[in-house]
Parts: sequence; structure tokens; C-alpha cells
Amino acid sequence: MVRNDRTYPLTARITQWEVRPHPQAPEQGIAVHFTHRLAMTDMLPEARVQLAACAVDSADVVLLCDTIYVHRPPSPLAEVCDAWIGPSPDPDLSRTARVVLLPDRLLDDERAHDPKDHDGYAPPGLPLPGDHLRTS
Repeated sequence: MVRNDRTYPLTARITQWEVRPHPQAPEQGIAVHFTHRLAMTDMLPEARVQLAACAVDSADVVLLCDTIYVHRPPSPLAEVCDAWIGPSPDPDLSRTARVVLLPDRLLDDERAHDPKDHDGYAPPGLPLPGDHLRTS
């Protein structure tokens, strides 16, 4: 996890994904179910981490993104979690070629969104459908 010029000792990676109807809302279109692995390489300061999980097509164009929240640092051993992107009838998530995780923001406390208490860090926005990602 990188924030401005500081690197935090947290790694996250997609371990598996599949496109299928969401079991709680199959009538709303298909979704992308994925698992991701979180691991610390050192002690992580008390923080809440947000990662953007994006389904992209073969040209690295964003189909849909959602946010993953890490409310507590995982143990020094890896932690495997699962999540969903969607469901969505539009865009067509069946074109998903892969799922990527992007650092979104690192929140040190509950007031990080308050300008008077903010530390000057401006997190990137969540990619929108149609955005092209540079993933190489």
C-alpha cells in the first residue's frame, strides 16, 4: 500500500475470480465473485484501508469497480477474504478478463474526510466504467 511517498507494509492480491449471478440478487444481472489475500510484511499503524476492486476487460477498460474495506490489519499470517463486484446488467460483466486491486485510500481516523482535520492527502477517485487502466 502506497500513500503519497510513504509505503505501508500491507500487500493485497487477487487469488481467484469468477463471473456468475449473485446468490442474493440473481435477477439483477451477473456479478464478479473474487477472493483476495491480505498480508502484512511489518506492523501496520492503526488505520482503515480502502482498496478499489475493479473488473476490467481484455483491453484494461474498467467495467465496474467497488471498494474493499480493511478495518483491522490482518494478522502477520495472510488472511483470505472474498467479495463481489456487482451485480450489474450494464456494463456487461461477462466481458471480465481479470480483476485488479488498486490502492484507494488510507484513513487514519474517522475525520479523514473533514477538510479542517485532513492531513493534505487527496486519495484517487474510484475508477468509473469506461476508464482505461495502465496495469503493466
